[in-house]
Parts: sequence; C-alpha cells; structure tokens
Amino acid sequence: MHTCARRWQRCISIALLLCAVVGGLTACDAPPPPKAYVDTGARFPELQLTNLKGEPVSTAQFAGKVLVLNVWATWCAPCRKELPSLQRLSDQLDPQHFAVIGMSVDADVHVVREFLIERKVTFTNWQDADMQVAREVLGARAYPSTYLISADGVVRRVVGGAQPWDNAEWLNLIRSIADQPKQRDGKL
Repeated sequence: MHTCARRWQRCISIALLLCAVVGGLTACDAPPPPKAYVDTGARFPELQLTNLKGEPVSTAQFAGKVLVLNVWATWCAPCRKELPSLQRLSDQLDPQHFAVIGMSVDADVHVVREFLIERKVTFTNWQDADMQVAREVLGARAYPSTYLISADGVVRRVVGGAQPWDNAEWLNLIRSIADQPKQRDGKL
C-alpha cells in the first residue's frame, strides 16, 4: 500500500510538471492583449465602407454633423426590434445637423435591402459584409452597438443593446451632443 501511494504521488508530480511546461510554452504564443477600440472620449476613425448599392462611402461626408452610427444585422432579434425606433429618431432630427446611419454586418446585401424595404426603414445604411470594421476597428462584440459621435468627431457615448431611440431621454441626449464644447488638440 505504501508503494502504491508513492507511485500515485510520482504520477501526480509528473502530470503537474508536464502541465507547467506545456503552460509555459503556450504562454509564449498567447495572443497579444486586445487593442484599444473606439470608446467614449476618443476620436472616431474615418470609416470606408460601401452603401447598399455597392458604392464606396465614408463617414467623412458627415463631418460637422452629430452622428448616430448603429451596427446591426438582420439575424439579430434586438436589432430588428430597435430599427423602427432609429427610423423615428432619424425622422425627428434636423438632417442639417444630425445623421443616423445603420451599418449592417450581414453578408448578403440583397437580404439587407429587402429587410429595410419591408420595414420602411429609409435612413442611410451601409454594409460591413465581412464584419472587419465592426470587429477590428470599432470592437463591436455584440449587436446592436451604437456610437454617438459629436460634430467634431469625438465619441460621446457607446451603447450596447437595443434602445428606444425615439424616446425623449435619448432624443434630448443626442440633441445635447450638438451643444457640447468641441474638442481641440485632443482635449475638451
């Protein structure tokens, strides 16, 4: 019995040693920590995407406007629920000072177009078919994700999950972004 306990103890010791060696080796190949993605207070990067006709578009064309950028997908139930409130928000905002843009991460542009037509969603929508911008630039990990961007290109808020965008609280917050001081030299 004493010999059996020693063998068992050796087996456990060898197993622990192997785990330590393997863990040490794999730690060298561990992926680097995630880079900093777009967050509140950061300058929003210029995005180059395509519209639903396949034409190139850029967020630069909205410089000087408060931008509500919503990342969504047709297969996302909360996104589908949220889109009508974004349409109503878009209808209530002055297009000279505000823009609501949807960025679909669906692979099939035809599905996106049909979906928007059926639901009478007319605000600007773009496509990020490979999710590269959503994941690698914006850091979106859940849908919908919405970015509220001031007229001077600073992210004022990042919102995860579906929201009732056309209610008074959100409408007032978005309008107040237009009144916030502009950022100069990276500082407010």
